[in-house]
Amino acid sequence: MAIQGRALRDTARQRTDVTAGLSRLYDAGFHGSGGGRRSRGYSSRSRRPWIAVVGAAVVIAVGGAALATRVNWTTLDVKGIADGQEVGRKDLAKLSVRIESSGPAAGDVRVELNGSSIPVVESKDGEALVTRRKPLVRAIKTGNNTLKVTLDGWAVLGGEQEERTFSYNPAGPRLMVPAQVLDPADGQPVSVRGLVDSASSMTANGQPVPLDPGGAFTLEVPAGTAEIALEATDADGNTELQSISVTAAPEPAEYPETAALHVAAGDWANPTIRQQVLDLAKAGRINAVQLDIKDEGGEVGYRTNVSLANKVGAAQDYYDPEEAVAELHALDVRVIGRVVCFLDPTLASWAAENERPDLLVLDGSGSSPLANDYGTAAFTNLASAEVRDYQMDLATEAVSFGFDEILYDYVRRPEGDLTSMQFDGLKTAADVAVARFVAESSDRLDGTEALLGVSVFGIASTRPEQIAQDIQLLAPHVDYVSPMVYPSHWGDGEFGVADPVRQPGDIVRASVEDFHRVVAGSGAAVVPWLQDFDSGDVVYDVQKVSAQIDAARSTGSPGFLLWNPRSQYTVDALKPLAD
Repeated sequence: MAIQGRALRDTARQRTDVTAGLSRLYDAGFHGSGGGRRSRGYSSRSRRPWIAVVGAAVVIAVGGAALATRVNWTTLDVKGIADGQEVGRKDLAKLSVRIESSGPAAGDVRVELNGSSIPVVESKDGEALVTRRKPLVRAIKTGNNTLKVTLDGWAVLGGEQEERTFSYNPAGPRLMVPAQVLDPADGQPVSVRGLVDSASSMTANGQPVPLDPGGAFTLEVPAGTAEIALEATDADGNTELQSISVTAAPEPAEYPETAALHVAAGDWANPTIRQQVLDLAKAGRINAVQLDIKDEGGEVGYRTNVSLANKVGAAQDYYDPEEAVAELHALDVRVIGRVVCFLDPTLASWAAENERPDLLVLDGSGSSPLANDYGTAAFTNLASAEVRDYQMDLATEAVSFGFDEILYDYVRRPEGDLTSMQFDGLKTAADVAVARFVAESSDRLDGTEALLGVSVFGIASTRPEQIAQDIQLLAPHVDYVSPMVYPSHWGDGEFGVADPVRQPGDIVRASVEDFHRVVAGSGAAVVPWLQDFDSGDVVYDVQKVSAQIDAARSTGSPGFLLWNPRSQYTVDALKPLAD
């Protein structure tokens, strides 16, 4: 944390000042005050002074006299949540704790909420630390909560802790919208989509807002609007107020610098591939590995305790999750667990064989599993609570094994005309159901430090209805969005790029910039999937892979994930990361 480093440098200077002051006092006592010259008699009677630290006081004894001076070794000031405060839903959007620490012995600051560690970052003014909002909100529970802020001291000096108890009452509506949206600045209206829970009515800047099934809504705000004031009301009259700022410069999302590779579960069991990945980590060329938890075939890569995985025969024994995580963590590599959600041929085949049509996406007549390019029974029902719980159970278990992040994939409906498929129990639009699933997954990860991401189609920023991935609905619930912007997947002329597969840098730059536009202000970063595999007669060599990486970084993305279906990568395209 940058602020801690700066604080420690200041502290070191303060410690030096204190030590120097003590030395001056020591020297003054030892040499006496007689014009700087000692007589033989004085010298024989004088004794070396002693210095003691008692609590906050420095006691200096010179001769027979003791001088005392009080030193505030550490000072801790915590703002944002008061002891005994009641926090409601309306407070969560801007909830933050500000910590100001000082003193010659001031060390590191640690923040815990209900036993969960809460990351802190430097404040905008550079004068304090502030908590990251999403981890703070995730750690809050209904009822009483305990916040602890600890300031370490230096050796036996200083050190303070503040503890505050506050309550959280979630009664009333819950608005799920970005804190900010990007001002188009071209005279066009601002378009916002969002979700609300438990609301019977809602207004935006005083005007009624129609609510769709599932609590979805769409706002079209006139150009020039600086703020959108939302008020949601439930049947009992409880309200939630939340504002959305319309700005030309939304605050950037918080996500660590990332250079990551996809590794299939079976490939991690291959000693040659695993060693290549470990060598890249040791060389500082990657700092994250995306390791499959459940893949496109529906296989779980390890012996899971999730009952449905064992019932349908999904659990494999490719790797031990705790051993794999420990091996990568030892190299300071983050582990991103990929869960392929609704494409699941293993579960789908089991459901078809065991007369469980409720778990399947059915054809247009509702009589048979939907058959498509993925198989005769491949996609599971995104509206099924059992299917949804399966993904979330795998995710929470993986976090307990030490995975740092969960990255959902195929969190969408199948491609094709909606009239050609049926989802038993679906009572909302498919994109709303998908967003609700992601929101529930985020809630399930509350109280953990794991981050949540979603992999999405490249077209999701412009044509979300084709696969039920509405980025504006998804982004407020995740830490990052990972669009699959593989150049080979774009048609000629998309985003004005004549031949995307042969212009990888151009298409990646244009498409990722568009995702930044859509997620701006939501709190989600954009971390794209990039292509490291050949396409037809187009070989993806060092130049083409590097062009994508450079293009992604040029957009302001904090990093990238590299995809090769065989987990084999163009090593020379991965440059050593800066320290």
